[in-house]
Amino acid sequence: MTSGPDYPAETPEDGPARSPSGPSPDADPNAPHQPLPYRVRARLRGAGRWLRVHARHALVVGVVTAVAGALATVGADQLPKLFEEPPPGCPGAGCDGKSPKDSGCAYDAATWEPKEGNPVRIHLRYSKSCGAVWGRIVNGEPGDMVTLRVSGGAARSASIDYRHDKYTTMATVGLTFRVRLCAVPMTGPRRTVTWVKYCFEATEHVPWE
Repeated sequence: MTSGPDYPAETPEDGPARSPSGPSPDADPNAPHQPLPYRVRARLRGAGRWLRVHARHALVVGVVTAVAGALATVGADQLPKLFEEPPPGCPGAGCDGKSPKDSGCAYDAATWEPKEGNPVRIHLRYSKSCGAVWGRIVNGEPGDMVTLRVSGGAARSASIDYRHDKYTTMATVGLTFRVRLCAVPMTGPRRTVTWVKYCFEATEHVPWE
């Protein structure tokens, strides 16, 4: 159709223009939809792959950002405390007879071990913050025993159940003390290494390591 005096051209003001490919108002709503163009479908598939690849990284970045934000709320002087060992749970007389490991006393403990004539490497452990000592045997055999006696105080002992090492429970000491520590061999036909009972004494003045 051509425009002219008898047939004016259709303008936007005359009504909404219809797309030649758009659906007709009388189209059946139950009719199957036309498939998306190939280019659109390809872009959607690409976007889906990107989300699958980067979703895990996005989650990690989100967690790291949250942790960093939490740390930012902590004062700079408080940050080292986040990495410190927990304080001992039984200072003083409350540590007597308890496990040094379970009570937190082993974290800051010092060690004294004679380097010569020590057949099974027994050593004395001392925690100043807990005010306690305990003995340990390192290279023994099942049945070998480590004994500890505090001068004027308590005595402790422990024997190896399996493997090669064992430590006693703690004995309370004051700022000054004297301790006698011994390794006692198990006697029997299963013994593979022969050595005799070995003892030494130590005070708060030994060169603790």
